[in-house]
Amino acid sequence: MDGIINVNKEAGMTSFDVLRALKKILHEKKMGHAGTLDPMAEGVLLVCVGKATKLVDSLMSEVKVYRAEMLLGVETDTEDSTGKRLSEEEKYVTKEEVLSAFHSLLGKREQIPPMYSAKKVGGKRLYSMAREGIVIERKPSPIAIFSIELLSLTEPEPFEGLSCLEKHQRITFRVKCSKGTYIRTLCTEIGEKLGTKACMSALTREEVGEFHLKESKTLSEIEQYIKEGALSSFLKPALYSKVPTVLTFGKFDGVHLGHQKIFSSVFRIGVEEGLKPAVLSFTMEKGSFFLQERKEMLSTEDEHFTRLKNAGFQEVYLYPLTMEAARMSPEDFVRIILIEALKVKHLVVGTDCSFGYQGAGNVELLKNLQGKYGFSLTVVDKVLTKSPSGEEVEISSSYIRKALEEGRVEEAAALLGRPYSINGTVVHGKAIGRSLSFPTANIFPKEGKLIPKKGVYYTKVMVLGEEYDAMTNIGRNPSISAENPLTIESHLLNFDKEIYGEKIRISFLERIREQKHFPNLDALKAQLKADLRTVENCVKSKKTLTVERGMQ
Repeated sequence: MDGIINVNKEAGMTSFDVLRALKKILHEKKMGHAGTLDPMAEGVLLVCVGKATKLVDSLMSEVKVYRAEMLLGVETDTEDSTGKRLSEEEKYVTKEEVLSAFHSLLGKREQIPPMYSAKKVGGKRLYSMAREGIVIERKPSPIAIFSIELLSLTEPEPFEGLSCLEKHQRITFRVKCSKGTYIRTLCTEIGEKLGTKACMSALTREEVGEFHLKESKTLSEIEQYIKEGALSSFLKPALYSKVPTVLTFGKFDGVHLGHQKIFSSVFRIGVEEGLKPAVLSFTMEKGSFFLQERKEMLSTEDEHFTRLKNAGFQEVYLYPLTMEAARMSPEDFVRIILIEALKVKHLVVGTDCSFGYQGAGNVELLKNLQGKYGFSLTVVDKVLTKSPSGEEVEISSSYIRKALEEGRVEEAAALLGRPYSINGTVVHGKAIGRSLSFPTANIFPKEGKLIPKKGVYYTKVMVLGEEYDAMTNIGRNPSISAENPLTIESHLLNFDKEIYGEKIRISFLERIREQKHFPNLDALKAQLKADLRTVENCVKSKKTLTVERGMQ
């Protein structure tokens, strides 16, 4: 389970209490919250689950909105009404004086964190020190108060808590502030501006960035949703952008020339409209939804992410297309994923884009939703090519997969804009090649990665930061044993280093021949010599091809 939960925390619970309860409800272990709320506080507590935990720091830096109540004329050791009363005095202030105090605290400044806070100093929480009677000097932290709105100012009245002897005014206000702002301390600062003491008596966090209290769910509500199987009712996708984006979405398997045309439009619009260029794609890990339809992809998940990042996107979002996510309606995908989570202002898609439940979403639906959700739409035409038979066809991942399955690696390279490649770690083989004077670097293909048709290829191998021409065989070594597992073996030209355990990258340039069965090792050796001559001729005559960098 991956996502963000907007929890409506109840008073009396610690933030850790909320996490502990959610772990039991969801049966999930990997979880963290984006900003501690004191036990007396209520409201928005963002909890990140699974892969969404990587968003904690980003969410914590979001602007926050609080509704707070403060008690005028009362000082406590914790700066709130849960602490010990230290002093008390009667003090009467006017609305004008309160507004003046508010105004004086606006803008960027520094604030000293209270001793009773979750801030760590020397690896220890300040509140832990405070409970031991230890008070240390704290460095001020930069904060910003963007706005303070006065909601109410009472006449002096009795306060039941803290054993108060006097009557006190209460001030209720709404404040919009930056990360690191302690509202308890802000209340004492307001009191100082008014010439008296003060402490916080109630606190509700109403907003964290785009997450609002009205949309939050209590623990009991979340538990009920789980019973009903309505996970999407409270679990937001593990996707988040802080600024407006120009975005494209799709599987983009292989990142071929057709995809790259779409990407170019995204980058151009990003510059023209001042939007962050972003891409939303989908995980291809075992168990993801569309892998139930296709077992072999042009890119592993790691390769996919790196390739999209190298393309120039400021943000690359990989979304696990689980069964739950796949049931999302097309309009919900637009609203929840694109608009709410990723703040899309301009969307770029291909003519054949599909999304939502059973792929029902299309370009026409996006055009119809533009006005409702306030985004612009650019549709990019297909990129066409000629098949070996001379037929005009669309450049697509499925067409490239078919080309590779048939051994047409040169055509695949032309459509990808680079040679097709496979990464792997060199493992020990049976040393048959070495005995024939053709030592090889052997790798086992990663599950889910498409392997070209069996046979012998002219390749380039990247290892130890250098690139070498190579002769690569894909097959099961039928001349040795028909029971052998499928392996990829590369004989590197002019290379004699020990590379067991090293990562290599094999880029396929040209297919030399089919895999054959040889009656004996002598016949096999003779064929290998002939293959080597063919590869050497390829090296001499072949045009220089651009091999991807930074992908190992």
